[in-house]
Amino acid sequence: MHRLHRSVKLVVAMLATAVAAAVTACTPATVPPAGLSCAWAYKTDPTALNVAYPDTGATYWTTTYNLVAGDSLVLKGTFPDARYMGFITYTVAGNVVDSLTDRDIAPDAGSDNPFADPAAVPGGTYTVEVAGTAPIGSPDNVVNPNGVLGSVIYRVYLGNGDPTGGVGLPQVLVKRTDGTVVPLPTCGNPGTDAGLVNLVNTFGPATDVPASDPPVFKRPTTVGGLYVNPDNGYVAAVAAHTPGSVVVVRGTAPTVPDTQAGTSPASASQLRYWSLCTNEYRKPYPVTDCVHDTAVPVAGDGTYTIVVSTPEDRPANATTADGVAWLDWGSTSQDILLLMRHMLPAGDFNQSVFDVAPGQAATAMGPFQPVATVCTTATFESAGAGCA
Repeated sequence: MHRLHRSVKLVVAMLATAVAAAVTACTPATVPPAGLSCAWAYKTDPTALNVAYPDTGATYWTTTYNLVAGDSLVLKGTFPDARYMGFITYTVAGNVVDSLTDRDIAPDAGSDNPFADPAAVPGGTYTVEVAGTAPIGSPDNVVNPNGVLGSVIYRVYLGNGDPTGGVGLPQVLVKRTDGTVVPLPTCGNPGTDAGLVNLVNTFGPATDVPASDPPVFKRPTTVGGLYVNPDNGYVAAVAAHTPGSVVVVRGTAPTVPDTQAGTSPASASQLRYWSLCTNEYRKPYPVTDCVHDTAVPVAGDGTYTIVVSTPEDRPANATTADGVAWLDWGSTSQDILLLMRHMLPAGDFNQSVFDVAPGQAATAMGPFQPVATVCTTATFESAGAGCA
C-alpha cells in the first residue's frame, strides 16, 4: 500500500510538472488561472500523440487543469459538422470522472443542436462548464472535474473534411471565484505530452493475453487508465503474425447515420458509429490503422468482410471493388490487438458490444459478432471470404 501511495504521488507530481511545462511553453509570464496559459495543448491522433488506442476516424484534444483556487472552465463552441462530439473529464490516472455527450448538450438560446434534432439549422452554439457545481452525470451542460487536478478531452469523430468539423476548437475561459472571466488562447501547436504517455504506461492494463488461432473477440475485463470514452464499448482479439497468412473478419454490419453523405447524426440507426482497428499490443497502446463503418463495403445480405494483413501479404482481391475492406497489420515485431468499437447503441438494439459481459466472448452480439478466421493469401485470392 505504501509503495502504491508513493507511486500515485509520483504520477500526480509528473502531471503537475507536465502542466507547468505547458504553461511555460505557452506564456512564461505570471502563473495563470487554473494552471493554464492556453487551451487544448495536446492532440491525440496517429501522428501527434498515438497512445491509448485512438481511433483514426477521430481526433481528441486535451486540456489539463489545476482548479485548486475554485476556478471553473467555460467551453464555448459551435456544434461541428461531424458524426459525434463530446466532453469527458478524467482523473490523473486516466479514469473517467464525468461525460457530456453531444445529444445531451443544451444549445445556446436561439440555436439548435444537430445531434439531438435532425431538422436543426447548422451553426448552433453551446456553452459547457467544467465545474464541481453539479453532480456527476447531470444533464445540465456541466462536467464535474471531481477534484483539483485532471483533464478534459474534447472528441470529434468524422469531421467532414476537417478534424474539428469545420468549426475550430471550443474557446476556453477560466471563471474565477471572484466572478472574473479570463479568456485563453488556443495553444498554437498541440501535440505530444510525455507526462500523459507516462500516465498511460503506469495505469494502463497489462498486455499479457496470449494470441489465439483463430483470434477470438472478447469484451475486455478492464479499460482503466486508457482515457476511454464511455459512449464506446469494445471487443478485442489478440493475433500473432504468420508470413503469407491473413486474418479475415466477418459479421453483420449495424446501421449508422452516414453523416459524410449528408445524413443527420440524429437520424434513427442501430449505432452512431463502429470501426475495426489494428493496434500494437504493447504500451502505450498505439494504433496502426482503422476502418470505419461507411468505409466498409456491405453485401446485399448486410454482411461485411475485412482482411487484415501486411501490405506484402495483401490479397489482390482485398479491395473495396471486390466488396472487401483491408486493414494494415502494422508492425510484426509483436502481437496485434484487433479492436472493434460500437458507439451509442439505440435503446432497442440489444446485440451491440455493450451487451457482452466483461471477459466474455462476443456471442451475445448474435449476427453482429465479429468472427475471425485465418487463411493464406493465396487461398483468399482463390476462395474469397470463404477461404477458411
